[in-house]
Amino acid sequence: MEDLSGIETGRLEVLAELVNALGDLWEAGVLTLSAAVKVYAQSAAMNEESAAEFLTGIWVDDMLDRMEFEA
Repeated sequence: MEDLSGIETGRLEVLAELVNALGDLWEAGVLTLSAAVKVYAQSAAMNEESAAEFLTGIWVDDMLDRMEFEA
């Protein structure tokens, strides 16, 4: 596996925090899914379709995990 530079590792950590923050804002109803996708797409240098697929996949998995834990 290729070693990541310190800059790339930092970038991935920032993007992970952004995913969590956007998810919290979306869940609280403060941010629309469309707005969250636009912010993530710009920050991660992705197109909006890929960003939407990525974010919804993560958030749906998180919701399913919480449902299993609460059951």
